[in-house]
Amino acid sequence: MKPALFAALMLSAGVMLDLGTAQRAVAQMAVIDSANLGQNIQTAAQSIIAVEQLKAQLSQLEQTYQMFTNPTNILGMAAGMENQSIENPMPVANAMAGLVSGTTSPSGAAAGYYDQSHVYSPTDGSTASAQLNANGDSIANIEGIAATNLTAIQQRMQELPNLESDLNAASSITQVDAINGRIAAESQFVQAQQAQAQNLQVLASEQVQSQQQQEKEQFVQDMTNASSDYSQAAAADSAGQ
Repeated sequence: MKPALFAALMLSAGVMLDLGTAQRAVAQMAVIDSANLGQNIQTAAQSIIAVEQLKAQLSQLEQTYQMFTNPTNILGMAAGMENQSIENPMPVANAMAGLVSGTTSPSGAAAGYYDQSHVYSPTDGSTASAQLNANGDSIANIEGIAATNLTAIQQRMQELPNLESDLNAASSITQVDAINGRIAAESQFVQAQQAQAQNLQVLASEQVQSQQQQEKEQFVQDMTNASSDYSQAAAADSAGQ
């Protein structure tokens, strides 16, 4: 075979081999399904939106949780009210007897009232004089107790606007509930003070009646003593005649 013819045959075989390889390569390329691809993209987009919605819901739930669980220091509200002289200004119960009866000397606010109204204290040591002095102390003590209770109520009223400000500034349900609870507690304190004031009024009224009774008893005692003295004097005159 001639060299030129052999070369031509080899070239033709090479070309055919290349064409066959190209056809096989084309046959092996992936076929793109545009409809399926679009559906997958839409599904992925919807998944992303759902995730974002879940994240927003989670954030809202966390905020709600914080609103319900944030601790609130109710004692830090209206700190001026956290004072024993405001919460319970009345004397202890076992001291009331001496104060109301006048066996306890006036002190504090009562001493001021005593100085304002006091004129004279008899010192002859008689029962009537002692009772007169005790009555003066009693009146001053009752006035002092009532004035102290009134002062406490006024101080509490001055502090109430601070609680109102805290309520306006509250940023969570927990804080609102805590402040409302504190206001309710303060209301209970005021009601207790009002009840104490009413009891003091009863004691003062009874003390007035007690003083009136003492005056009557003193009058009867004086009359009895005078009658006894008269009888003894009359008997002595009869014996001397």
